[in-house]
Amino acid sequence: MDHDLYKEDPAVGNVFREQQKFQFDHLIHRLRQEAEEKRESFFKLDTSSAAAFEKEAAPMREQLKHMLGWPLTMGHESSFRDSAPAIPEAKVNFVSEDKLGRIYRVEVEVDYGLTTYGLLFLPSGDEPYPLVIAQHGGWGTPELCSGFYGASNYNDMTRRVLKLGAAVFAPQLLLWHPDSYGPEFHRNQYDNQLKQVGSSIAAVEIHKIRRAIDYLIARPDIDGSRIGMIGLSYGGFYTMFTAAVDTRIKAVYSSCFINNRFEVDWSDFTWFNAGNRFLDAEVCALIAPRFLYLEVGKRDDLFLYKHAQPEIDKVADLYKQLNLANRFASRAFDGGHELDPENEGIELFCSHLSLG
Repeated sequence: MDHDLYKEDPAVGNVFREQQKFQFDHLIHRLRQEAEEKRESFFKLDTSSAAAFEKEAAPMREQLKHMLGWPLTMGHESSFRDSAPAIPEAKVNFVSEDKLGRIYRVEVEVDYGLTTYGLLFLPSGDEPYPLVIAQHGGWGTPELCSGFYGASNYNDMTRRVLKLGAAVFAPQLLLWHPDSYGPEFHRNQYDNQLKQVGSSIAAVEIHKIRRAIDYLIARPDIDGSRIGMIGLSYGGFYTMFTAAVDTRIKAVYSSCFINNRFEVDWSDFTWFNAGNRFLDAEVCALIAPRFLYLEVGKRDDLFLYKHAQPEIDKVADLYKQLNLANRFASRAFDGGHELDPENEGIELFCSHLSLG
């Protein structure tokens, strides 16, 4: 090392690096401000009637699928036409029967070497049953959200719906807690790898849920005209997005997810150019004119109420513009990151499937 060359304290250049950081912060802030106007201009649909809205929403739904990526981009039918039958095969194993009905473990053959694993609950009562997809959240499993292990923040989500007479399917997503329920995995790494090839973990898992629905509504004991979906946290995310792209889902209950996505911008909730086209309120808009129930815990320390309520208000305003205020409901309850333990929301949700 040449001791005669110029040297300086490392802190001397810090002021320039601080300026570089400030410039990026300012750039992102400005682009996000501009995105509000761009998104509003992009997502401007005819609200003069439900029919007019649905006509313009259909191409928007296709754009949402393209944002999420393959296999949703191939269309619901063509995505499996060459590789799997329209009605998937499934392995069904009886687990138990209790006072609420029968329980089965199901593995649906999706396509592309994938399966959808989940628990199927069939109630006592007359067939065919309405169907509700009950989606667990982060660190969750079908067994956990169905009360197999006792109390949890799902507050008996699956069985509260089952008690009202619906068949319930609780699918497993790549979200379980590896210390308790299975092998270690790296969800964000899978998501990055899928995004490199035009897909995303959300697109693949939504496809898996939809293929499970294909199997379930082909069963003689399921009424395919009455499908609902309910979910907490990540389950609320998948409930919103699956219903937005799949209009077979007629009633939707999303708990503790909707938020300002510029505040909660996790990588698997983020896709190219999303801020200029589709954030949570726009995704929810694509559920209209079907029934939608949104809830948030006032003491939720993960997805904060103060950021969620303005987005809920946007969705409520859209339903009012469509003269469909009776098909939208929301509740900010006195709780944390959990499904509301009160039954009002679930009963309202189920009533739109002619239950309860």
